[in-house]
Amino acid sequence: MILATIYSSRLASRCIRILVLQPGPDTDPIQIGLQEVSIDDSPTFEALSYVWGDPSQRREVDCSGQPVSITENLNDALRHFRRPDRALLIWADALCINQDDMDERAEQVKLMREIYSRADKVVVWLGLDDEGRAPRAISLIETIHQACDDHALAKNIELLSMAHFTPATEALEGLAGVSIENIFAVGVRLGKPDPEPEDWEALSWLLSRPWFTRVWCVQEIVLACSSRVYVGSVSLNWVKLGVTAAWLREHHLANDYDVSPEIEGMPFDNAHAMFDTSDIRESTFLEILIAFRDHHATNLRDKVYGLLGLMRPENLELFPSVDYRKSVAEVYADVVITAVRDSASLASLCYVQHGVEYNRIDIPSWVPRWDVSGDISTILDSRSLTAWKEGDKHGLPGLKDFTASLDGKLSVPGVRFDTIGWISRTLDVQDFRERSTGTAVSPHPMIDLWNLASSNKSYPGSQFEDSLMSVLMMALTLTAGVTDGYERVDQLESSDDREQFHADYLTYTQNLLEVSGLESPTFEPLNIALSDGNASRFRIAASRACDQRRVIKTAEGFYGLAPACAREGDVVVMLYGGPVPFVLREIDDGWWLLGDCFIDPLMPETADDKIRARFGEEEVFVLV
Repeated sequence: MILATIYSSRLASRCIRILVLQPGPDTDPIQIGLQEVSIDDSPTFEALSYVWGDPSQRREVDCSGQPVSITENLNDALRHFRRPDRALLIWADALCINQDDMDERAEQVKLMREIYSRADKVVVWLGLDDEGRAPRAISLIETIHQACDDHALAKNIELLSMAHFTPATEALEGLAGVSIENIFAVGVRLGKPDPEPEDWEALSWLLSRPWFTRVWCVQEIVLACSSRVYVGSVSLNWVKLGVTAAWLREHHLANDYDVSPEIEGMPFDNAHAMFDTSDIRESTFLEILIAFRDHHATNLRDKVYGLLGLMRPENLELFPSVDYRKSVAEVYADVVITAVRDSASLASLCYVQHGVEYNRIDIPSWVPRWDVSGDISTILDSRSLTAWKEGDKHGLPGLKDFTASLDGKLSVPGVRFDTIGWISRTLDVQDFRERSTGTAVSPHPMIDLWNLASSNKSYPGSQFEDSLMSVLMMALTLTAGVTDGYERVDQLESSDDREQFHADYLTYTQNLLEVSGLESPTFEPLNIALSDGNASRFRIAASRACDQRRVIKTAEGFYGLAPACAREGDVVVMLYGGPVPFVLREIDDGWWLLGDCFIDPLMPETADDKIRARFGEEEVFVLV
């Protein structure tokens, strides 16, 4: 523990402590002091971005004559940045904040945005490099960056614009247009040997440093006006590292993760998320939380508090004060309640993800677990929220009578639509690998769903006594009504485009059936388009929508996508203010919110009196 005696008093309003790192040679003990300054006086200092590290591995330093215990990683950082001939003014949270004073911690969290944005420079410490891998990694990063810069110059596009331009990947106009061979060629031009497996392994090692997983580090690097990354005895520019992460991501997306062995499994996601923040100023706090859901914090409250510095100031005023005395459940619930009241929408409930089994423990079912990593896309991700706001919603009202109680209950009015009558097994992205065909013992799940759809001659609302409507609705359901290019099927410009979407589904199914030695689909009028079907397009779209979800058939016969924890007998409802349908489960004292749901006739801009007639009477659902 840091001795409380090094803090003479609690910091005054808008004041911070700055660490004075005394000069000395590498072998000398570390000596520091602390000075209090007002952030409004524009003090000169650098800010350290690092991870605390193993709390059991500690070193002792001298703070104005008092012995202070700090983590080994902080000790390594201070030793690295210490200057031989003059003092360094630096801000490091573990020492500059009295960690034992919850009120002071709360006040300092509010100043994090200003601390890191006003610092002369943010120095990122990734840790020591005992095995000497960092020089290899940095050399490769510089080569990749140069290749990307050359590509951007040839396309007459500014490099950073290209690095943030994901839609360009489809035409290989973005960074995906930089091949491994291009990187080799640039290396030759720079007088470097071809990258060896050890170089790619070193890059993977660097991107795996714990700093890339820490939630506090996100705002520290995003807010920096100037920054540099240090690892062992070497350093590099943050932008070069970020462009490398963007290049890795572009290659994986453009090639549907079927990439060359050199970069397969490369851990680029967190580094890219921290770099590609071009739209962070326009993002809601909910969107920020989702973007960095895979970053971690020792104190689970900091999954929220650690990102407050990225909120727009006007939105931050709406958020309850930072309070470390609140439970984790209360802090996470604050996010939902604030988002709902600010947006007049229940969109935040779409981010509830319970996994395959759900049994409530200590956090209400309607509160997203920001402390749990989640790669599952929401139905809302696949639809246009603007369209929901403008859509008819079948005549249902918007948000009203929304009530959150102190005991963790949320009361929301709405109507029942149907119950789940049948449910598939949980689908996984692995089910959509090109070589995934199932076995004789366990048929491919898409074949089972094809058999369900193609044998159904009475889909609700169909005017024909054949299975065509059922097959078409299954195709929409498996993709949540969205193409591989993120276009809504119901908004495709022509009937030919819509036929092409369904032909892609039939071709995908045909391929699976042929491998299994079963009969292929032939449906008029789609059999002509079948010859032009692209199985890969459908596979990509379906893998996004179905991952960690179950296909359902309601009691009345509608197909849908439901959360993995849904079961037969659960209820599909429309909650007032909800942008999508939800699945609920009734229990003794209320309802569990299991997650969002896709049922095509319930989606926006499809006002249908026949659907409206299926709604039950208005009732209040008490979510617990």
